[in-house]
Amino acid sequence: MYSSSSDISQDEKLLRRLAMRFRRTRDQEERQDIRADYAATVERLIDSRNWQEIPGPEDQLPDDWMPRAFFDFWLGGQSKS
Repeated sequence: MYSSSSDISQDEKLLRRLAMRFRRTRDQEERQDIRADYAATVERLIDSRNWQEIPGPEDQLPDDWMPRAFFDFWLGGQSKS
């Protein structure tokens, strides 16, 4: 659990860094690892019950790579089209 809003901010920044790493590589194994880290970070943010702002498109993975929990949380379970 988070001890402060700065912890949430750090995880939001981590999403940005992970999305940038994802875009810089074409290695599928590395992308899978990044996806797993991204999903774990999304789960932490959701569990905080204090995630207030949806990440911008540049801070997201491509739709096919985004964790389902992200869409469930932000879009009520509706995937982006």
